[in-house]
Amino acid sequence: MSVALENARLFDETNRLLKETEQRTAELAVINRVQEGLAKELEMQGVYELVGEKIREIFNAQVIDIVTYNKSNDVIEDRYTYEKGDRTLLGPRPLTGFRKYVIDSAKPLLINKDLDQQRPTYNQKVIVGQGAKSLVMVPMIASGDVTGAISLQNLDQENAFSDSDVNLLTTLANSMSVALENARLFDETTRLLKETEQRTAELAVINSVQEGLARELDMHGIYDLVGDRVQKL
Repeated sequence: MSVALENARLFDETNRLLKETEQRTAELAVINRVQEGLAKELEMQGVYELVGEKIREIFNAQVIDIVTYNKSNDVIEDRYTYEKGDRTLLGPRPLTGFRKYVIDSAKPLLINKDLDQQRPTYNQKVIVGQGAKSLVMVPMIASGDVTGAISLQNLDQENAFSDSDVNLLTTLANSMSVALENARLFDETTRLLKETEQRTAELAVINSVQEGLARELDMHGIYDLVGDRVQKL
């Protein structure tokens, strides 16, 4: 009988390891797909949309939010939201509750049961209507600073999220933070390039006017020359 028990134990252990391997392979495939998409996306809102939609595909959640955090005035603002089909974005608002814990601590938060009873612990206001049964929230971190948070809620069931979900969501948040920084740098570079081009064009006009003035001694001719150049700006 001991041999049979050992065989059964080994069989269970093999199945467990196989499932873990399959799950990890699936997670890596998701991460790779997201990173491939992010590598092509240079517009910041496009980054939020890409990650938000991918999260909606793979996680068991009816409510998804991606918010950014402004440290200077301690407010958050929606960048992506989905709640049973509603995509309404909320504007700037004070940082409170669950998100305040995650952003201040720079740590994930997982609540899988008795969520309503835990609201007072985090100074989270009570929701009127249907509240969440399970919640997972992770920080977005760039260059050591918390720049926002991603939150998932399941409205129907407790124990909806696992530690693996937390790890996967954290990895996606990190990938998104890098992509957002790249998009920000791209926007800044584009802006500076446009400013440089405009300044170069202005200097060219100024030089052209000065060259013309150096040759023009007639006052009326000077007015005409300057007027022509100004119209070209």
